[in-house]
Amino acid sequence: MINVTNLAVVREARRQQETPNSVGKGFALLHRKIMDTPFYKDAEASHLWVHLLLRANYEPTMIATDSGDIFCERGEFITGRNSLAMETGLTADRVKALLRKFTNLGMISTKSTNRFTVLKVAKYDEYQQFSCPADVQPVSSANPQPARREGGECPASVQRLSTDKELLNTNLISKDIKCASPAENPEKKKPSISCEQVVEVYRRVLPECQGINIITDKRRNLIRTFWQKAGKVTRKLDGHAFSLNDWEAYLTYISNNCRWMLENRPDQRTGKTWRKKALEYFLDVDVYAKTREGACDDL
Repeated sequence: MINVTNLAVVREARRQQETPNSVGKGFALLHRKIMDTPFYKDAEASHLWVHLLLRANYEPTMIATDSGDIFCERGEFITGRNSLAMETGLTADRVKALLRKFTNLGMISTKSTNRFTVLKVAKYDEYQQFSCPADVQPVSSANPQPARREGGECPASVQRLSTDKELLNTNLISKDIKCASPAENPEKKKPSISCEQVVEVYRRVLPECQGINIITDKRRNLIRTFWQKAGKVTRKLDGHAFSLNDWEAYLTYISNNCRWMLENRPDQRTGKTWRKKALEYFLDVDVYAKTREGACDDL
């Protein structure tokens, strides 16, 4: 006969096995407006909606799939009807019907392929604010925090949970998160890096290159993707994440050693002009890797 203690252990083990591994740690904000939705009294619909909020990526993420790397924006994630059914305990047909309802209500949008669906939670940024870290846990205190205004700063009595992810979102490119104590980690927190800072360094170090007057969404996506991929190269070569200093060093090296990228030169073979490069050219991880190897140096 199994005693109560052993039974609790078995149940906990089963619960952990049934928990989807893809669900990230941390918290998601649930707005009280959910009580005004037409499906709030439908337990299955409410359950699925909360599950979508928890599954959505809180930061832009590159997902490796059988079809290649897929870039998911903040608020998006890769899933499928059968996957959601398995994760929530609902039937696949019920999931399909509810997703159609959410789409008609303008709460989600989907992009489907032959293998999977990229699901996006609409207005994710409106409710999942960056005013508080994505991974925090309350620190016990005899004096609870007073009520805060919506959108205010995060309470001081929180501490970050251990994470090896880099924060990557619309305004921030990378931010190393440390969980060591002040004695173990005396260094100050590294500042966030914006797309505007990246472009400012480009303009300052390579003023002779093609100019850039506006940071479009396409350019922001290029910067985000490059930052992530260049981080992998930099970790292998230097043992640390790609930073704004690495970006400036990369462009400075080009300025000193790869002048062919920065000048309009006639091509004797074709009779055309070899045009100087623009920002988009330098936001190519292959160009970065070859430049680090010296393969792009002037002859």
